Amino acid sequence: MAEFSSIIPGICLAAGVASLALLASSLHPSFDALLISPLMGMLLGNFIEKKGAFEAGTRFCIRRVLPAGLGLYGSQLVISGATMRFLPHILGASLLFFIITFLVARGLGLDHEITLLLCTGLSISGASGVSIISGMRAADRNDVSVSLISLWAIGLAGMLSISFCPDALGLASQKFAFMLGAALPSLGLVKAASASMSEKLAGLATGLKLLRTALLGFLLMGLYFTKKIKKTKKAKETVRTWEAVCFISLFWGLALAVNLAGTAGLRLSGALAPAGLFVLSVSLASLGFSVDFDSIARKGASPALTAMFAWGISVLFIYLAMKAF
Repeated sequence: MAEFSSIIPGICLAAGVASLALLASSLHPSFDALLISPLMGMLLGNFIEKKGAFEAGTRFCIRRVLPAGLGLYGSQLVISGATMRFLPHILGASLLFFIITFLVARGLGLDHEITLLLCTGLSISGASGVSIISGMRAADRNDVSVSLISLWAIGLAGMLSISFCPDALGLASQKFAFMLGAALPSLGLVKAASASMSEKLAGLATGLKLLRTALLGFLLMGLYFTKKIKKTKKAKETVRTWEAVCFISLFWGLALAVNLAGTAGLRLSGALAPAGLFVLSVSLASLGFSVDFDSIARKGASPALTAMFAWGISVLFIYLAMKAF
């Protein structure tokens, strides 16, 4: 009972932040809850002096609620003909991001742990992927914080640079949607950037980003079978292997159900959308709350420079490929 009562304040705080983010998102499509909730959580976490009362609850949300929220978002992966047409491209773009991020990180002298976090975040699923990978590997909190800050900073800058100049890029509408889904590291950024597009194109951009998120399952299996997942006694502070397996199973189970069940699948997708959005917003608010701004001073500028250079080089390659073909 004492353990249960200790997590209530943090859960309530995260739920309150998520509710405010959802309220803001109702005012304008660009204010996406998945974008606003981690930023609000990060500000609260760094300006509340006595945050200890909330940490048990926010850790619980990161460890248990985040995998569930990602799994529920499998119901939003509605695969269209256009999505399938871009499937090889999205796989190639994710691989490109991973390789370039790895090379830049090693060139700047980053250690293996933070290199893996940045590779995962930029190539697959942003902050949520960093959280799950770091939890399974019991990564250093400073590494996690500086990785998250770097991803959110480059993600916001990338969203502004891409979404505010679609005409200057000279890409056809579907190719521009692909750029959003392939280049931006988090789902909230993709949804915010595609808010002014037609529903069909916004759905394509979101669907492609969800395909990237689905790749997280393959990375987790690769780390598990190559024995890259660390054993740790701090089980309460980590995402354990069975929780990651549940996330993968729920994500793909819902995705298959939605896409194979016809009209009933589409109804299921619509019914689960609000729950998935709220649960993931709560998780991301908790993730933001866990970020420590002081980690930048402790880790230096190399992680942020890695994210900036790797993102810029990868996006340039993707853009040139889109223009050529």
